[in-house]
Amino acid sequence: MERCKVSVKEFFIDDSFLVRASGTSDGTQDKYCKDGFWFKLDRHGGEGRAETAASIILKESGFPVSQFVEYETCLINGKPGCCCKDFLKQNEDFITLYRLFKNVNGRDLAAICSKMDYDDAIEYVLSFVKLQTGLDLSEYFANTFELDRLILNEDRHFNNLGVIYDGENFRTAPIFDNGKSFLVGNKRACEKASLQEKVKTAYAKAFSPSFNANAKYLQKYRSLKVNAECVHKVRELVGDDFADILSLNLFDSV
Repeated sequence: MERCKVSVKEFFIDDSFLVRASGTSDGTQDKYCKDGFWFKLDRHGGEGRAETAASIILKESGFPVSQFVEYETCLINGKPGCCCKDFLKQNEDFITLYRLFKNVNGRDLAAICSKMDYDDAIEYVLSFVKLQTGLDLSEYFANTFELDRLILNEDRHFNNLGVIYDGENFRTAPIFDNGKSFLVGNKRACEKASLQEKVKTAYAKAFSPSFNANAKYLQKYRSLKVNAECVHKVRELVGDDFADILSLNLFDSV
C-alpha cells in the first residue's frame, strides 16, 4: 500500500487547550482548541489523512468553501492528526440534530428514526428541522450523503449533522468530521480481502445503512459534482489506498 509522502506541519500544544469530547459514536476523543483552530489526534490511525482527502475532494470539485470545513494533516505533540479552522463565528453555537430534537421533544432522534423506513425517517427529520429553524436541509443532506458514499463515512450520526444558531437566526452547518472514512477504524474488513470485498463491509449511519440508498433518495437536490481529477489529486496528496476507494465508488454511480 503506497502512501504519498507530503511534509506536514507540527504543532506543540499545552494540555490547557485540551477538550475532551464525549458522546461520540466511537467513544471519547481528545481534541485541542487554540487560536481559532481545532486539532484532532488520530484514534485508529488514518483519520487525519481521511479528513484531508475529503477536503481535497470537496475543494477540487468546486464545492463552495463556506459549505465544508477544510482539514489539513499535521502532527500534534509528535502524534499524527489534523487541524482545521473553527467554523463558528462570534456568538454562534453549533446545535446537533440530536441535541435539537432532544431539546424540543426530550427523546432520542436515532431511536425514533430506527423504527421508520429510511426514506420516511429522512422526511421526518427534514420536516422537524424546517418547523423548528425554518431551514430546508435537503441540499445539505444530499451533498453530505453523496460525499459519504464516495468516502465510506461510517460515522455520520446525528451529532455530526446540525445547524448553527447565533441567538436570533439559524444557518446550515458546513460538512465536517469525515475522519472515520476510507475504511479507517473498520474492523470488519479482512486484511487479505480484495478492495471490493472490503468496501462491502462499510455501513452508513443516521438513516439507511446503505450509502447508495441515502445518496439516491435526495439526489435531485445534489450540487456536489465529483470527477476523476479528484482521484488524481487524492492519489498525489494523500495516497493510493484512499484514491483507489474513491475511484471505485466514483464510478459506481447511483
